[in-house]
Amino acid sequence: MTEAIRETTFEHVPAERGDREIRFHTSGSTSDPVVWWRTESQLRAEADVLARELPHGIDQVVNFAPTEHLFGRITGEFLPEKLSAEVVHLDHEPARLPDSVRGKRVLLACLPSSWLILRRLLSQLRDLPAVTALHGTGPTVGATDEVVSALQDTGFRATEVFGSTETGGIACRRICPDHSDRQAWTLLPDVEFHESTPESDDAAEREWLAVRSPRLGYCSGMSAPPDHWELSDLVYRKGPRSFEFEGRGSDLVKVNGRRLDLTLVAEALRTALTGIDVVCLPVHDSVRGEHYELFYQFHRHLGREWILDELRATIDDPALPRAVHKVRRIPRTPTGKVSTVQLYAQIEPDTDTRPQGHDIPVLP
Repeated sequence: MTEAIRETTFEHVPAERGDREIRFHTSGSTSDPVVWWRTESQLRAEADVLARELPHGIDQVVNFAPTEHLFGRITGEFLPEKLSAEVVHLDHEPARLPDSVRGKRVLLACLPSSWLILRRLLSQLRDLPAVTALHGTGPTVGATDEVVSALQDTGFRATEVFGSTETGGIACRRICPDHSDRQAWTLLPDVEFHESTPESDDAAEREWLAVRSPRLGYCSGMSAPPDHWELSDLVYRKGPRSFEFEGRGSDLVKVNGRRLDLTLVAEALRTALTGIDVVCLPVHDSVRGEHYELFYQFHRHLGREWILDELRATIDDPALPRAVHKVRRIPRTPTGKVSTVQLYAQIEPDTDTRPQGHDIPVLP
């Protein structure tokens, strides 16, 4: 998603002589993709700060991320170069890790979907001398916790990166075996908050995440990278260089005065039923102003009432979706983000539970 600029100023910083510019696209999950430019020195700088978050002595990188994406380009090219490590690219779902990893200390560059693969490869991961995971491009999933917990006695270490195509990596944190014990995010060394820190944590309020960094990208219409960038992510700052993530602006809705995180709603159903895929989409509602609709992919029809009963059982006093749809598939971009533009086309016949006369949803 293209982020909005708020009170942004521009300062032209010429690229170094011979500094190649590389183009990347936002995912296009909710609108047309936008081209963003970054210099090769920016990508090398990001690889450098990420390398500081990793243990020393990595022999091979196994890259699950597509290299046309910023995260995949860094983990598949610039980070292996920084680590003096070999790299193998896995753009499919292998039955096992490549033979080249045997006896080596391995770094896994993971997308959300990669953890489903790793869950099937636990025995092979246990046989390696050392394994580290670097996760990016989206939130972790239930399989992440399963893998981290299963390998905790091996010294397995996992780090999560927070960022965007527009900003590059912003912050990181360790992924602990206990999902409820997630740490606050810590800014990467070359990133700072756009404005000064609140005087105390007690006074902290939810705010849009805005940062400064020498690695900000720029797109058409900009003469140079912006002075700072504000993302559509809501956070609570926990000090001069850390924050807690509250949710994406597009994932938080208020239904009848009740604020709801749509990511948590989807995760509740994924946890309740193995093999289900779920996404919740915010929509405009002429009566309530804000609402959401739920889409699920499963091998059989579950029925609206089963889903509503499950939400009532797993979420305290939930705001229930105004509609439930069974879809043939949930279309996703190469980095795992939902393509909302295509989602409604996947609704299976006779499973649209939206009452007649409802507003046509407005895609975020």
